[in-house]
Amino acid sequence: MSDLAKTICFQDELETALNLIKTGFCELQEMNSRYEGFHLPQQLIASGFERLFKCYFCLVYKARNGNYPDPGFLKKLGHDLEKLKGILVDDYFSTNNRPQLCDDLEFLRNDSLLNSIIHILSEFGQKARYYNLDIITGSKSQSIDPQKEWEKLKTKFAEPNPDTPFNYDAHEMDFLPRFNAEIISKLERMARAIAMQFTLGGHGEDLRQMSSTIAEFRNLRNEEFGTVDYRNSVKKVKEQWVKRSKEEVLNSPWPSRVISKDLFGGEWPFRFDEVLIECRDDLFCVINIAGHDFALNGATKSRFEYPDPHDAGVAILGKSMGPFIDMAFSLCKGAINESKP
Repeated sequence: MSDLAKTICFQDELETALNLIKTGFCELQEMNSRYEGFHLPQQLIASGFERLFKCYFCLVYKARNGNYPDPGFLKKLGHDLEKLKGILVDDYFSTNNRPQLCDDLEFLRNDSLLNSIIHILSEFGQKARYYNLDIITGSKSQSIDPQKEWEKLKTKFAEPNPDTPFNYDAHEMDFLPRFNAEIISKLERMARAIAMQFTLGGHGEDLRQMSSTIAEFRNLRNEEFGTVDYRNSVKKVKEQWVKRSKEEVLNSPWPSRVISKDLFGGEWPFRFDEVLIECRDDLFCVINIAGHDFALNGATKSRFEYPDPHDAGVAILGKSMGPFIDMAFSLCKGAINESKP
């Protein structure tokens, strides 16, 4: 096979790897507390990164040796993501004395959350894909339970307070999106670190020519990690959303308040710079964003069938809306006297 044909195959394989990773991120973002089966996103993400690692290794091998490796090279690499990451940082990662690449290498070596994620994905890819079938058939395989391992990871992310009763709304609408966003942010940064090697690693022209294939991750800025929306569900038809103008909200019989990004003291979670909050009947917390009504809590979502701002793509995944829920309830309790500006 000619080098041109091999180059085309590499581009196809890189695109496949990136699509698997992005689809895995989509599945993570689609999760809620009613569906916490981690097998599908783990399968997709583990397979995607394994392919990405191996494509990169083969291209660097050619840059160093003048030819592509033989089949034994890939067989020797195996399917262990922890091993592949170790090979990346020890043998295939070049800093070229560039500060960003040095930071990337430090991150790949020592970030504890990334290492925990890769461990779970690695164990899943090698042993745990058939965990349930192993249990059913009485297999002696020492595979891990991927869901239990993911639950342990959630505990590391935010140790629950045993004295605080479980809050379904806070778990599904706040904690889970933030947790999954943190997982994705670490994996996005790893993907970007690999992608940057194509252009800044000094590995030759073949990698530079293929860099456009992985530009989506290469071009991610630090502040974008964990905020990109990979979900298909955000493509809902906006005509199905309830429309109300700012004037209609402020003139409603319920207490309401305008909140702007400039005057808000914390991390702004929305994709628009101004929102209106409203509290109905001391129970239903509504937020109006860009002229549409959304639910801030589960009661509102159930009663009015309003979408959650994160589900609708008008709020940034991984950024908490908790303060806005508190402010909405404060309106109901009369804690904010100037609710009608």
